[in-house]
Amino acid sequence: MNQASGRRENDGSAKMLFGGFLAVWLLLNLVQGAFTELDPDEAYYWMYSQALDWGYFDHPPMIALMIRAGYACFHNELGVRAVAILLQTGTFFFIWLLAGQPANRRDTWVLIALLAALPLFQTYGFIAAPDAPLLFFGAVFLWLYRRFLHRTSLLNALLLGGCMAALLYSKYHGILLIGLVTLSNLRALLRTPAFYAASIFGCLLFMPHLYWQYIQEFPSFRYHLSGRDDPYELKHTFTYLLNQPVIFNPLLFPLILKAVWKADFSSKERRSWLFLIVGFWAFFFWATFKGHAEPQWTGLLAIPLVLLTYEYAIDREVFRRWVFRLAILTVAGFAVGRLLLATAWIPLPTEFQNRKWVESIQKEAGSLPVVFQNSYRNPSKYAFYTGQRAYTFTDVFYRKSQYDLWDWETALHNQSALIVGHDVWKCTTCKVLEIPWKNDVKEVKVLRADSLQVAGKLVITPSHHTLSAKPGTPIPVFLQIKNPYPFEIRQGVGNMPLTFSAMLFDGVQEAPVAILDDVFVLPRGKIAAGAIIEISTVMTFPETLSGHFTLIFGAQTGQLPPGINSGPVKLSLQK
Repeated sequence: MNQASGRRENDGSAKMLFGGFLAVWLLLNLVQGAFTELDPDEAYYWMYSQALDWGYFDHPPMIALMIRAGYACFHNELGVRAVAILLQTGTFFFIWLLAGQPANRRDTWVLIALLAALPLFQTYGFIAAPDAPLLFFGAVFLWLYRRFLHRTSLLNALLLGGCMAALLYSKYHGILLIGLVTLSNLRALLRTPAFYAASIFGCLLFMPHLYWQYIQEFPSFRYHLSGRDDPYELKHTFTYLLNQPVIFNPLLFPLILKAVWKADFSSKERRSWLFLIVGFWAFFFWATFKGHAEPQWTGLLAIPLVLLTYEYAIDREVFRRWVFRLAILTVAGFAVGRLLLATAWIPLPTEFQNRKWVESIQKEAGSLPVVFQNSYRNPSKYAFYTGQRAYTFTDVFYRKSQYDLWDWETALHNQSALIVGHDVWKCTTCKVLEIPWKNDVKEVKVLRADSLQVAGKLVITPSHHTLSAKPGTPIPVFLQIKNPYPFEIRQGVGNMPLTFSAMLFDGVQEAPVAILDDVFVLPRGKIAAGAIIEISTVMTFPETLSGHFTLIFGAQTGQLPPGINSGPVKLSLQK
């Protein structure tokens, strides 16, 4: 047998090995996805899929489209996860292409070991989350970028531009991948006409989402850019640094860092990998100064880190043996954990085994619709496992979500519902209910409300952007109230009557430092459908307060805390 024919046989054997790995990995993830309970975030994305749109409050629409497609085939947990599972198999395929299609079985086993040993890939192998398409299109993008560097044809440019759009439709973190790769070769790309074609084509494809953001007043951008701007806490930085070895395998992480340190980054493609590694880690390190950084936000780095570790390992026997040993240990641990997750032979304190509370709430509600206080996760999981739409009332102590953009709450107007609040809800007429929660029980407060007045989207516009007052001294305040709903809203009806409050923020604490109740009353206690009215009221601020504050007005349902219904007013209180 000559050398050439031996090489062909060797190639075929290696390809069959990797193909077999992909088939087994796909099958295992399909089984896991079918028998593992949904995480509440997955249920939330399933709610997205019930109302397809060009965007959502938290994320672009790719995850919703994926779930819609899978759920059309299987009306269960597997349907929610099916496309995400398929995409991860595709991610591995493109990483294999980027690795040069390993020519022998030994090198193929190295790549398989690295892919199977990464906790990030184990977790997102069966979970439906925006990270699944992000990782897939990230791998495709890096492969297309290699083709583009080799031949800057119009076809390659359009494929690259289309992949840019797919990245952005998957998760906003895709802009970092695109930006850092561009920066790594900026001068040459700016002299390449095909690069402009790729960029323009990608932007055109992404325009529908940008238009959706515009007509919705950019909720996603405002949330991600300012909604998470918290005071600095050292724990955020420490947790971020600790999480990086965890998601990339704490056992393998020293070997990964060594491979990166020893790598040759002289080529344009390798330089882009270096920019990705340094850029992602630096950017999200900086993000910890503004709040918590989720560990998976650097997940795209799994692609260059695996590739660099693989290339370092294939020519170094001792290093390669350590990769195999640590990978086997890791995979064995994950096999046990994933088996327990799917079977619940040993109950684990995880959201993947936490649906019994749904039955308790459903039993308490009977035929009533259920409204959860300050949660987008619980109503989503409740809806998935009961088949009944659930709702949320968001107040000043919680962030907004897609539920605040939908108008589904209009179905509750003038109706009865079961309100499910947190145990800290200051409700004097509520029933305390113990519900199963993970491996324990927890208390919630429930109240059967009647004649609910839906007012979460009332728009309160103060006539002045700044106010000055002396604490304890009444001052006049003029407001405009707009009712965007197609129904009349009334005060003084039901056992959770509608009132209006004012909240003061000092810019240090996230929560209001003071809440003033019943600051005004609607004329004749009601506002007509679509009406805009102007009212005047007199406000007296607490004598205990002094300094500069932000004043915000909100509608309040019964004893639930008020929501946020107005823009900010700069308030100066001087004694």
